Amino acid sequence: MTDLASELNKLLDQYREKRVVVIGTTCTGKTTLLSQIPDAQDMDKLLFPKLSKAESEYVCSSPWTEEIGATMNKLAKSRIAVLPGKPVFGTVVLDCDLIINLSISDTLLKERCLLRKASFIDAKNMQQRIEKEIAASSLPKIDFPVG
Repeated sequence: MTDLASELNKLLDQYREKRVVVIGTTCTGKTTLLSQIPDAQDMDKLLFPKLSKAESEYVCSSPWTEEIGATMNKLAKSRIAVLPGKPVFGTVVLDCDLIINLSISDTLLKERCLLRKASFIDAKNMQQRIEKEIAASSLPKIDFPVG
């Protein structure tokens, strides 16, 4: 387990009785961390089997837009339940008791986007939407730096 994953796991252990969402834009390391956290769940793996082909194609289209983000939020919120002790890693503020926000610098996000051949602009737009969703939720939030 990496140091970062170990620190996140310690934090999650403190909130094991709560419904926790670990949220971050693309390229923040969600999948890497998820693979090292016991009982963690991937929002995409929970959601995409429940989507129609048309829904899946739409929410995966590029460039990312506010409309795509709104559709993804609506679909995820209506089809995924967060359970205590099973943190969900994703890009949507689901119904939960605590949000752990994966915070990343623009410099590191640019580097990771380049490595993954992902759009930095799309990642930043998604990040801004996530930040607005978190603020609008009034849910308790912990910022967890990833780099």
